[in-house]
Amino acid sequence: MSNYKNLVQKALLNAKTQGVKKTLNERVVYPENISERMHPTLEDELVNQRHSLGKHPAIPDGDETSFEEKIMGERFHEVTNRYKRAFDVDSIDNNVLLKNMMPLVYESIALESDHKEALEKLAEKMIREEYDMDEDTVEIVAELTSNISLEGTKKNEKPMPVEGMNFNSHDDIANANDEVYKRRFLNAMTQGAAKKCNHMFHMVDDDLIKLNPKLPNRYAKMMAAADYMYYVIPNMDNGVTGGIVRVEFPSKKNPKARIHAQAMVFPVLIHELVKGVMELLSAHGLPKNKNVAKYVINKADFLAAEPWDMRLGPAIWGKFTENIDVDDFGLKHHVYSELAKLPAKEFHGQMREIMAGTKMGKKIVKKIMDEVKQDIQLDEYNEAMGYDKDDDDDTYIDKFL
Repeated sequence: MSNYKNLVQKALLNAKTQGVKKTLNERVVYPENISERMHPTLEDELVNQRHSLGKHPAIPDGDETSFEEKIMGERFHEVTNRYKRAFDVDSIDNNVLLKNMMPLVYESIALESDHKEALEKLAEKMIREEYDMDEDTVEIVAELTSNISLEGTKKNEKPMPVEGMNFNSHDDIANANDEVYKRRFLNAMTQGAAKKCNHMFHMVDDDLIKLNPKLPNRYAKMMAAADYMYYVIPNMDNGVTGGIVRVEFPSKKNPKARIHAQAMVFPVLIHELVKGVMELLSAHGLPKNKNVAKYVINKADFLAAEPWDMRLGPAIWGKFTENIDVDDFGLKHHVYSELAKLPAKEFHGQMREIMAGTKMGKKIVKKIMDEVKQDIQLDEYNEAMGYDKDDDDDTYIDKFL
C-alpha cells in the first residue's frame, strides 16, 4: 500500500489543475459541456499513436479524428460524468481528486474489515453468475487483503525477446507478429471488460447495505476517482497495484482451472476476478506451437502497456458489446472466446468491422452468437441424454506447461 501512497504523492507534485483549455492537437475532441481535459502528455501520445494499440491492424480507419481519439474522448466523457455524479460537483479539481483518493481507499478498507469473508463470497458468487461458471470447471479464490503478493505474477516492463527463438522463414516471423498484435488487442479487451465490471458492485447494493450502509457510496466515489486518475496521470506504470490475479490453467493432470485474485477493496477484487476469467478465455487464442506462444506472450504482455489498455480497453469492450442484443448479453463472453480462436489476420479483419460498427460487423457477431446458442443447446441435450461430450480442446493449455 505504501507504493500506492507514493504514487499519489508523486502525482500531486506533477498534476495539472482543472480546466486546461488548450490541447496539443485540435483533433482531440471534447464535448462542449465539460471543461476537464486529459493530461497533455496523454493527448500527445494519443494523437501520435504512441500507445499500447498504436497502428494496430484491428483498429478501423478514422477521418479527421482517429478511431482511438474518438473512443478515448467518449470514455473520458463517461468517467468525468461519473465522477461528478459520485461527488456531486460541477467541475473536477485534479488536486482535490488526488488528495482524496487515499482516504477513500483507507475508509473502504476500514468499512470492509468486519465483513471480509462475506464480501469475498459475494464477489465469487457475482462472477460465477456473470459468466455461468460452475465449481466443477473453475476454482475461484477471492481474497481481500492489504498484503498483496506479486509472487508468480511477474511481467516484463517492456516487450522481451525469447531466448534461442529461431523461425523457419520470414513468413513465420510475420505470422508470429500478427499473433502478437492479436494478443495485444485481447489484452486491451480484457482490461476493458474488467474496468466495465468493477462497477458491478451496484448490482449488489442491497447486500452491501446490509453489511454496512456506507459501502456503496464509498465504492462509487473511490472507483469514479480511480477511473478518472488514468486520464490525468500519464505515468501509471510503476508497478503499483491495488490488486492482482493468478491464473492456473487446466491440464491433463488437473482438469480444473484456478483463479486466485487478491485486492485491497471489493470493487478491485471484482476487477481482478474478471481479468482472470478473461485470461482463461483469451488463452484459447494463443498459437498451438509452444515456442511461438511464448514469443507472443513475451512481446504482448508487458507492464508498460497496461495503463493504456485500461484507458482504451473499456471503450473497445463497449464497441464490442454494442453489437450484442440485450437478450443475448449474458453470452457475450462466449462470442469473445470464439473471436479469440480465430487466426490472427482473420481476427484483425473481423474485429475491424466490429469496432467500426458496420453492418458486416453486426453480421459477424450474429453469426457467432447463433453458433454459440446451437452449441449450448447441443450440450444441454447431450447432458439430458447422458452422453459424454468429446472435447478436442481440453488440453489447449498444455502449451504453458
